[in-house]
Amino acid sequence: MKFLAIMGHEETRPQVRELFRKFEVLMFSNMSIKGCYCDKGMTPQSWWPAEKGVGSYSSLCFAILDDAKADEIVRELEAHPIAVEPGFPARAFVMNVEKML
Repeated sequence: MKFLAIMGHEETRPQVRELFRKFEVLMFSNMSIKGCYCDKGMTPQSWWPAEKGVGSYSSLCFAILDDAKADEIVRELEAHPIAVEPGFPARAFVMNVEKML
């Protein structure tokens, strides 16, 4: 089993939800996120648009699903990025689920 989280601009949430539907995956939940660029002295992450000075509004949608289905969704997202700004497409994070209680 995998934990798949997709984070992107708040405006991309409907497209991300549609991506889950396309692959017949029940999205477990989603949340809104206000980004913070509080630690100016730290090295920015390559995948985060750190050059912006004010917070950005994002959403995080996630599900727990079979390995193969997670791989399919990631491949689809790589082939067809979801973005409102070309420099900040939705990002997928896939983690192993060791145990479910």
